[in-house]
Amino acid sequence: MRKGKPNEGLKMVAEAVGQGINERDGGDKIGVSYLDPAAFAQDGGPSIAERINKNLNTGMFIRADNKRVGAKGAMGGWDQLRARIVGEDFGDPWGERPMIYTFSSCVDSIRTIPVLQHDDTRPEDLDTKAEDHAADEWRYGVMSRPYSPRPPQEKEAMRGANQMTLNELWKHNKPKKQRI
Repeated sequence: MRKGKPNEGLKMVAEAVGQGINERDGGDKIGVSYLDPAAFAQDGGPSIAERINKNLNTGMFIRADNKRVGAKGAMGGWDQLRARIVGEDFGDPWGERPMIYTFSSCVDSIRTIPVLQHDDTRPEDLDTKAEDHAADEWRYGVMSRPYSPRPPQEKEAMRGANQMTLNELWKHNKPKKQRI
């Protein structure tokens, strides 16, 4: 259950965040995780990221790719997220499938992402005055593993049976494998 008020956070110090991650990791070995680049800012002492990393049992945080919107054709985080939501057709009976999923336990993602609005002056971005933290987390995740849908396959034009070889007829009439 979330504590605190929406869009305020828990007001925890960095060391406590690291300890909280250790308590929740279930003994799993975490390799690398991504953190908002602002946490790496140094202003007279160790950064927030350094203080969190120092307290982790396993793994570490590295700087996330924070590009919200691509410039001059470059990949941007919102584009990557949209591409995964649209999904891809793998040519099977299920048609297009999304390339990203969420669980019912992701209550803040479910609560905030669907209601986010576009920025009035930059429609390809979000209004950052809204509670966009969960959306940013998703964006950091998808930018850590860029995705490019496969180009659509051109379907072979169907010829009449009298124009096909026996092998071609067999291929077109072969029963499809079914998943159970």
